[in-house]
Amino acid sequence: MNFIKTFFITLAIYLGLNAVFLVVSIIISPAFPLDDIYYVISALFSPIIITPGSSFMMVIALTAGFDLVDFLSFLTVIVPPLVAVIIGARLGDSGKTSFLAWFLTAVISCVVYLLILILGQDASPILGAAWASFELLYGFIGAILFMIIAGVVNGIFYGCFSFLFSKGGL
Repeated sequence: MNFIKTFFITLAIYLGLNAVFLVVSIIISPAFPLDDIYYVISALFSPIIITPGSSFMMVIALTAGFDLVDFLSFLTVIVPPLVAVIIGARLGDSGKTSFLAWFLTAVISCVVYLLILILGQDASPILGAAWASFELLYGFIGAILFMIIAGVVNGIFYGCFSFLFSKGGL
């Protein structure tokens, strides 16, 4: 029972923090496409496809010149998973429970984003362009694998932090 509770709390925290960053993005960007509901919903899940290595490369880009949008993008990718895994680690009975709860959160978030991209590409020009670029780079199966692998990588990377911060042992 504790695994299910930890998973749902981790997922709620992750999506809640993504929603907060989405609102901030909407506020600071007057050109944000609010009329594209598929894009707005996909923005809740899209940060999970950025792997930790890519997100830390954003830090290097930030050192070249400070830009508020780049800094917000970096925070959007780093803060929600870290806060979610730390709280999930404190709630889980063991390191294994908190690790698996976050891992499942990351993989499910990637799969939901993938489904939104595939199903919403006809309704949203932005998602259509995003999916077309993924397909152009990787092919259909490659794009699907790219996103699922990103979820697995994020699940393992941040899951290790969850395991380290857990209150219990294995």
